[in-house]
Amino acid sequence: MAELLEFFVPTKAQDLECEEKQELDHFVIETACDFDVPPEQQLDDLTRLFDALHREKSPTALFTKPELFYPLFSYVKALQDRELNSDVTRASRHKICHEIGERMKKLLQVTLAFIKKQKTTEKTESKALVVCLRSTLKMYAFILCGVLSSSAPTEDEEGAALSQHRANKKRKRREAIGFGDDNSGVDMDGRELALNSLVELCSKEVMYIWPNEVLEHGLLNVMLSMSLHMITQKANIGDDAQSISSSLALLLARVTSCMLFKNANIDPADLVSPMIELAMKSDCAATFLSKLVSDIEQEESVSDQSQALLESLFKGMSHAALDDAPNDNVAAKNISLFFSEVAKKSVSATVKMCDFILPVLQSENYDIRKAIITCIAEMIVQRYTGLSRSSSDDAARNQYLNELLFRIMDINPFVRNHILHIWERLVDIKAVPKRYHLALTEALVGRLEDRNYLVRDAAMATISSILRRNWFGQVLNAELVSEKLLECTEEARPVLNGVCSVEDALNTMRSQFQPVEEEGEDPLSGEEPAEPRAELNLSEEQMTVVNRVLFYENTLIFIAHIKKALQYAVQLLDSRTDRDVIEAIKLIVACSEYRLEAGDKAFLKVLVMAFEGEMKIQLAVRDAFVEVIFVSLGRLSGSPMTRATASAQKLIAILKMASEGEVSAVERIFFLLKSNPAFSRHISGHFIDAVWGIAEGSVDQEASIEDRRTAMRVYSLLSKFFWKDLRTRKESILDFLVSDSIKDNTVISYVFTALEQQALDPQFVPIAASVDPTAHPELKHLVTHLCRSTTAVASWMRLAQAAVNAIHHLCELPVVLFTYVLQYLGDRIQLHNDPNAKTQLFFLVGITALKQLVSVETTERVQIKSLEDAPNVQSNNGNASRGGDSMHKELGFGSQECQRHAIQELAQKRKQAIVTEGSIWFQFACVVVETCRQKPMAQTTENPYERIAAVMALCYLMIVNEEFCSQNLNLLFSLVANKKELWVIKTNIVIALGDLACVHPNLLGPYLNVPTTGFFKLLVDDDVRVRAVTIQVCSHLVLGEMLRIRDHLYTIVKLVADPDETIASNAVTFVQNLAMKEKEKTGNLIPPLVTELSAVMPSDKFQLAMRSLLERVEGDKPTVSLIDRLCRRFKPYFEKNKKRLQLALNIVFCLGELSYSTEGPTKQIMSEACYQQYKDWLRNPDVLECFKAIAAKAKRAGRAGAERRDKTALEEWEARMMADSCSQNEAERPEEVDTAA
Repeated sequence: MAELLEFFVPTKAQDLECEEKQELDHFVIETACDFDVPPEQQLDDLTRLFDALHREKSPTALFTKPELFYPLFSYVKALQDRELNSDVTRASRHKICHEIGERMKKLLQVTLAFIKKQKTTEKTESKALVVCLRSTLKMYAFILCGVLSSSAPTEDEEGAALSQHRANKKRKRREAIGFGDDNSGVDMDGRELALNSLVELCSKEVMYIWPNEVLEHGLLNVMLSMSLHMITQKANIGDDAQSISSSLALLLARVTSCMLFKNANIDPADLVSPMIELAMKSDCAATFLSKLVSDIEQEESVSDQSQALLESLFKGMSHAALDDAPNDNVAAKNISLFFSEVAKKSVSATVKMCDFILPVLQSENYDIRKAIITCIAEMIVQRYTGLSRSSSDDAARNQYLNELLFRIMDINPFVRNHILHIWERLVDIKAVPKRYHLALTEALVGRLEDRNYLVRDAAMATISSILRRNWFGQVLNAELVSEKLLECTEEARPVLNGVCSVEDALNTMRSQFQPVEEEGEDPLSGEEPAEPRAELNLSEEQMTVVNRVLFYENTLIFIAHIKKALQYAVQLLDSRTDRDVIEAIKLIVACSEYRLEAGDKAFLKVLVMAFEGEMKIQLAVRDAFVEVIFVSLGRLSGSPMTRATASAQKLIAILKMASEGEVSAVERIFFLLKSNPAFSRHISGHFIDAVWGIAEGSVDQEASIEDRRTAMRVYSLLSKFFWKDLRTRKESILDFLVSDSIKDNTVISYVFTALEQQALDPQFVPIAASVDPTAHPELKHLVTHLCRSTTAVASWMRLAQAAVNAIHHLCELPVVLFTYVLQYLGDRIQLHNDPNAKTQLFFLVGITALKQLVSVETTERVQIKSLEDAPNVQSNNGNASRGGDSMHKELGFGSQECQRHAIQELAQKRKQAIVTEGSIWFQFACVVVETCRQKPMAQTTENPYERIAAVMALCYLMIVNEEFCSQNLNLLFSLVANKKELWVIKTNIVIALGDLACVHPNLLGPYLNVPTTGFFKLLVDDDVRVRAVTIQVCSHLVLGEMLRIRDHLYTIVKLVADPDETIASNAVTFVQNLAMKEKEKTGNLIPPLVTELSAVMPSDKFQLAMRSLLERVEGDKPTVSLIDRLCRRFKPYFEKNKKRLQLALNIVFCLGELSYSTEGPTKQIMSEACYQQYKDWLRNPDVLECFKAIAAKAKRAGRAGAERRDKTALEEWEARMMADSCSQNEAERPEEVDTAA
């Protein structure tokens, strides 16, 4: 055994057969080992060989008995030979790898036991046994590396049953998804077994049997080569090969560390450069490199060699990111993936290599900058966040935070979006120190103006997160904080007296709330560096006082930033991007929760968006409502009733300042809550009890009358969706009406509205006409309030409207009660001199007539629907029976159409009977008309409500009866044209005209054709309120195609220039909606509008109005046609005529807004017919500049290939315009000289 030659791993297998290439004490194969086993016999041959090896008792039999090693050596030799490689089958490779892996694993266990025994005993080790162990391990490693480094033949080359197409398809699929066999032909289990054995071979425990406890160069080179070969295959490092990838990374880390330890002359860069090149080409390789870094860091002790390897790796990746990635998008993606994965898996390595990572922030590729930002964030979160920090850690953290703060202004929007999400994460985990609170908030507010919606949304989300972190308290009311600041400042003066002033102390302490400035001198600035501020020796009490003042001072600054953010959020509610709207809603909700001024007003604007067309916007509004009203107050301690009362008071406080539209939005939100069981639980019985208790005064006796009105209105809305509560609370409601606790008309009107909702109850039975109204518990109150005298006419009208609605829904025949009430008021006017009785009568005449019309139409619809739903039962009687009905069948008697006609005819008679002789409404119609014919001055000074009610009654009666409308239509237009009439009367008439245009379009048609009289005259009325209502009504009629004003559309569009912002905004909205509706006909509307509006609108308002229409002109033919018609609108050139010049500029503006991306519009604008129209106007420099801009736009829109526009023609057209403009100007100069002479 003393002469035993040790086995050393050769560079090539053939070197073992050459004595010249082996040293004297090295193992050499003396006989040639050629591979000549046929493919079909290889598996049997290997089975016999391994069976013989298993029968050997010695674990080193492979080395001590060369006859067992030589056959395996021939296989390895064949695998390294290109000609013989394909002769070794995949099954043979698989068999060798599995068997050798198992044998090597057992031998390693024997080796570890031997090493342990040698360490525990004092016996000298047997050199022969150590040589046997080392040689056998190296033989196993040599065989495994030879198999795993080879390329196996494909299945079709082995004569598999699969066809060539199927085999290629299967192999491509396997390589694409990254699982199964790699090129070596060994399955995943075999590769994993082999790699684990090699990893254990490189462990420190096994190193004990090697000289100097380091593996040999030959073995290390073979394992390194095998590892690099396996990295190139996705099957070994893909997502489906996690175990193999981990083992391979650990093996590579140990092999490279051993190589560097054994030879200090090896440059680590040479080892990592192949891996870096591979990582730049493959995302799997980049992920593998991150695992390699993680495995190196997770070793028990990181050696100098591992540290050098990491430095070379990060240095190489940083160099590639700065130099190679900008020109290679794939490399940039993979490099950014490496840095991102390293940051997540091994933050300790990131911290150590920060000097190589931070310069990569200057990379031109935005993906790499995002990855470096992720690295910095992970370092802050995992390394520099916590209590156990030193001053050096704080300095490093501040440096990184400064980098992140600066990157908020990155040039790329994706980087800005990413950094904002990083800041949101830091805010959520409380990793932002107080000195960065104000600076970060200011930077985030600045990003709300970003042009990219992703950046805006991320900024709003981060600000919302900041608000919920309570940096400056839970109440952000500037007025309260200002009072606190003054109070604390006054308290600080006597405490700091004799030491310093309050301002000096604040200036010294303000640096604690400011980001740390990096030290450095600017060689270009001539300013001397500022001297450091002297530190003040303040006691603990003085420090506390100064910090309190500084806190409130910074809170005011923070509130100012949040107010600005709130303003941006309100503006973004009108954004066309859904994400903008949703994030703005979330920010407004956060501001409302923290009681910011204007937060409730902004929240009311959010509520109105419940009517948006997009369902996700409606659901976002619903969620915001739940968060503000229920969830935020549900966190309070107390009983469920206490929390429900707080929610009710919050809702009432918000709705006190709400408009009608905003309250209607709350009704829509209640519907959305009711529709979803998960949200309907918020409107609990406690909440409804709290709302009713506030309304009647039992819960909050100090509530104002406005609070009680709002509470009762909320209850009336709730009763519409939760009518079961109304059923159980009915007695309490009637008791409230009887009690003297409140006599407010508005509150009682909302009570009547709540009682009206009883009709929604499936168990409700309408009140019969035979019931005495004075004895019925509900009708008694309704009739009493309708018939009683009052001085508060305005509020009584609201009450009367609610009472009439309740009668209409609750009574079986409401006309009986209507007649009773009207007759009673008519008798009271004759018997008593009540100045307001006539007003009450007129008001009720109008609304009851309208309700009677609604009742008739409702009855008609119900009868027709029941007729359509009734099954057609055909009689199956005898022939005699069918013969008897033949006459009726031919005449149509008894058919469904006949019954439908009978129902419609009866309904028409009932409608006409409302305002015909003998009806209660006809009895008072003459009085109404007579009152309206009187001059307005005498009426308005004494009792304005009487004339207002009379005009309303006139309008309602005209809606009800077409004949009555025809008789009094001239009277209605004379009233609206009278300048002395009240604005209320005019606006009511305008609204009524809109209804009449829908109900009686033939009667209103002649009155709506002239743009300067009647209805359209109100568009230029002196009163802003009249114009505002008219533009709204007109917009609805035009968009609803009830009013056709194509020839004088300019009468509405010109209101874009109205001095009132609301009217101008309504006009802009009308133009936008018109453009969407008349998309295909927009080109026909533009030319006449240009001519009409140029004379009456300034250029900026003209552009605002026309841009929405021009954006809707799409397609080649419509654009060409519009260009031709616009050019025909040019008038002959006259320099001193400002109107013509303005028209020309407006036409050129419209031409410039069109698209020239196709060939047709460009040829049309350059055509001779069009050119002659605007040729003379080119002498005006403004017109010329506009046409030059059109030419530049057409050049930019050019495309390569066959469709590319002829640039030569465009250049010739541009040169011709320049020449004509110059020649015409020169032609005018001699005339000017003669005139001057």
